[in-house]
Amino acid sequence: MKLIFDKKIALFHQHAEDRDSALKLLADEFVKAGVVEDNFYDGILAREANFPTGLALDEENKTGVAIPHTDPEYVRETQLGFMTLDEPVVFHNMGDFEDEVKVNLIFMMAIKEAHGQIEMLQKLMGLFGDDEVIRRLHEVDNFEDFYKIIEEVGLDQE
Repeated sequence: MKLIFDKKIALFHQHAEDRDSALKLLADEFVKAGVVEDNFYDGILAREANFPTGLALDEENKTGVAIPHTDPEYVRETQLGFMTLDEPVVFHNMGDFEDEVKVNLIFMMAIKEAHGQIEMLQKLMGLFGDDEVIRRLHEVDNFEDFYKIIEEVGLDQE
């Protein structure tokens, strides 16, 4: 089993002006880790334009999570990345392009095998249904505590 957070791509309590700058912050960490091609960010933006990845977790406050990802051709090695934002940025809703979602949690996926994307999306969707885990993810501020949460929910392995 391969650990999908072994490059420790996680940013906590970041500030970004908008969706694209948030995606760039996190995508740059993937490039630095050497797990994606240099044009990974471009692939993320292109996919986001056609298949938005925002998902509302709290309908009342319109806050949520995003799961940006792109095609395997941009990926050298499977890895997940995570980022929390102190102030949310706007993504388009996964199910309704016209609907906007304020996102402050981002799980970025770099999946080498195409079938692996669906499996990982299913794992993440299960995680998003647990309000207590989401609360803890919002509050976490270091990789060790973050990884404990990830291990508890079984998201640590491919």
